[in-house]
Amino acid sequence: MKYRKKHFKIQKIKNKFRQNQLKLVFYFFFKIIIFLIILLTLQKTFKLKKIKKNSFEMKKNALKDEYFACFCTMGKQENLYSRELIEYYLKIGFGKFIFGDNNSPNTEKLSDVLQDYISNNIVDIIEIFGSPMSQSEFFTIVYNKYNKFCKWISFFDFDEYLEMHDESNKIIGIKEYLSNSIFDNCEAINFNWLIYPDNNLLHYDNRSLQERFPSPNYNDYANKFVKSIVRGNLTKVPYYNNTSSHKPESSLVHCDNEGNVINEYNPHCNEPPNFKYAYLKHYNTKTAEEYVQKIKRGDLCHRLYDIDERVQCFFSHNQFSEEKLKIFENAFNKSFQEKTGYYKSLYMKRNI
Repeated sequence: MKYRKKHFKIQKIKNKFRQNQLKLVFYFFFKIIIFLIILLTLQKTFKLKKIKKNSFEMKKNALKDEYFACFCTMGKQENLYSRELIEYYLKIGFGKFIFGDNNSPNTEKLSDVLQDYISNNIVDIIEIFGSPMSQSEFFTIVYNKYNKFCKWISFFDFDEYLEMHDESNKIIGIKEYLSNSIFDNCEAINFNWLIYPDNNLLHYDNRSLQERFPSPNYNDYANKFVKSIVRGNLTKVPYYNNTSSHKPESSLVHCDNEGNVINEYNPHCNEPPNFKYAYLKHYNTKTAEEYVQKIKRGDLCHRLYDIDERVQCFFSHNQFSEEKLKIFENAFNKSFQEKTGYYKSLYMKRNI
């Protein structure tokens, strides 16, 4: 009996020892697993921090680049024309493009067609989808962010192409043009529009704007309007929410394309139009087919256009034809026949 008790006691001790051994082995492996998890987590966190740091440095380095001329605009449904615009302005010396993408949500995005330019740090896109933001408000945001990195920032539209000449009428680039001493005291340079009408084309084709619409209208009433390029690193804020998008505010030193200081400030116009050394080729309507799309998209602040007013605007810049009118009637399922006589006379009245 004593032997059995003793044996049972010894067996109990052995079992307890084995259990403790198993616990120790379990705890040992558990600690190893926890240690590995912590190690992997720390390594992953370190890598993520490193990636974030590198990404931040890349963004910082991108903004450390200095550009002689930057191009700023705000667009809606401009995918079709955006690459042509960039290529044109790159050729004349612009180095950076800042686009406000104000497309309606779930429609086209500028990044869909400009990814290569974005990857190469040529284009920055600020996404403001569906925003009622005004152009001047967007220009303020861009100027505040980029003015220290751009010697000059242009505030043009997607359908405006700057052309510059020297004394001999030779086409020159932006650096050669603005490095002229006549602009040394200028803070904003205003360029008159030169309107390029539809050249009696009806439909879009794959050619560039300058190939499709080679002939301007020097008598168009809208040539008095201007857009501006503004010197960077100013202490003043050139644009704010209530400023005209045509010109920055009046406290800046405004000049015309010849470097002459403009003493009488008009927020929209320089009259009479001056095309001597530079002007903006403005393809404001393109063809009737393309103008239909412009009407349908609404304005940049996502307000709908008045169709009658827009069709009238089209024929104030372009000669009337029944074929053009038919494009508008089919697009909007509406007759404009009662206004045919008015449209025929409108172009002559507004372009003399």
